Amino acid sequence: MKRFITFLAMISISIVPMLAPSATFAAPGSVTPHMAMHAAAMLRPVHGSGIEGFVDLRQLKTGGAHISLVAFGMHPGHNYVSLYYGNHACALEPYSASDVIGGIYSANSVGVGVTHGNADDDLDEINSVSVRDADTFDLLACANVHP
Repeated sequence: MKRFITFLAMISISIVPMLAPSATFAAPGSVTPHMAMHAAAMLRPVHGSGIEGFVDLRQLKTGGAHISLVAFGMHPGHNYVSLYYGNHACALEPYSASDVIGGIYSANSVGVGVTHGNADDDLDEINSVSVRDADTFDLLACANVHP
């Protein structure tokens, strides 16, 4: 069963970026040749939350990055929020609303939550992505993007 869930997660990560609108029609040349274009990482549970999953990050040609997240083990209907960070441990930093990935979201009836959105920062500046409780802001899962 775990292999099947992992397979579904990988397919979801592959499909979500295709469903999301992309702003890649601006002037070429804003991405430097040495810049990484893609990264993926596993979400790991924090403090025994049981929440795990995957994040997929893609550098946008116009600058910034598109982030897609699929998480498992959530409470159906509960509200969550995901952020991206410059540090590797999902530690809170002074942040703005633009650091939130796709807004507040909830898990479906089987505990799967999905969100995606564009970050202002380039892929090489994003070092971790979190899942947090939207009510308490407690850290529930963290993915180290560039270990």
